[in-house]
Amino acid sequence: MPVFQLLHITDTHIFSDSSRQLKGICTHDSFHAVIQHAHDRHPSPDAIILGGDMAQDECAASYHKLAEMLSSWSAAWMISPGNHANIEALEHTLIPALEKLSNYSRCLQLGEWQVITLNSHEDGSIGGLLVDTELQRLEELLSAEPHKHTLIALHHHPIAIYSRWLDRIGLKNSQKLWQIIGRHNNVRSLLCGHIHQAFDRIHNGVRILGTPSTCIQFKPLQQDFSMDNKSPGYRTLSLMPDGRIETIVKRIDGFIPANLNNDDPY
Repeated sequence: MPVFQLLHITDTHIFSDSSRQLKGICTHDSFHAVIQHAHDRHPSPDAIILGGDMAQDECAASYHKLAEMLSSWSAAWMISPGNHANIEALEHTLIPALEKLSNYSRCLQLGEWQVITLNSHEDGSIGGLLVDTELQRLEELLSAEPHKHTLIALHHHPIAIYSRWLDRIGLKNSQKLWQIIGRHNNVRSLLCGHIHQAFDRIHNGVRILGTPSTCIQFKPLQQDFSMDNKSPGYRTLSLMPDGRIETIVKRIDGFIPANLNNDDPY
């Protein structure tokens, strides 16, 4: 039976102006370096999941630019929108551009696996919310394929990571999500962004995976906002036929803010 390879690339925070910086890092340049590293090593993944906060300025021009920068790949594309998201621009700009590159899906069937992306964007909020229609959609998809191992990707973290400031802006209704998962026995992993750090923990028998940002990184286990002295990265995932996931976080060199104490709002 085949093994399927996924890439998770998240929290790019690019601007329509390629020279703009976030906390002293040019997000265009760091994103370009990450995807070049990823493409050189993984030119033909089965799917690429783009996490949330892709465009810091949330404008159509940034989504156009993002698609152009990703054009070397012809994988199946998936998106898990986050707080920095213009849903209308995503639907009318980025998704059509990705469909032209290859294909776009919100639920992908890969042999013994299914991969589901969820939208945790809530207008006007940094924290995340899964609306009732999204929760119902998840319930139906899990029920329709009870014998398939399932990976769920969403932007906001669904459990506490013990950083007070980040846990305040996590998934607000995570209890409803876990209630649905608890009614099924086929969910193997939840994959998230938002936390700008590597994370790997088992919760209620489900593996929770967090992926670093392609720009600035957040220091783990902090009470207040704190940047880490780590470089940007991405995550590779190999979905095994027996339900196991082999995964590695890969990082590039450089792109560490000169002033790690910069806590200006953004």
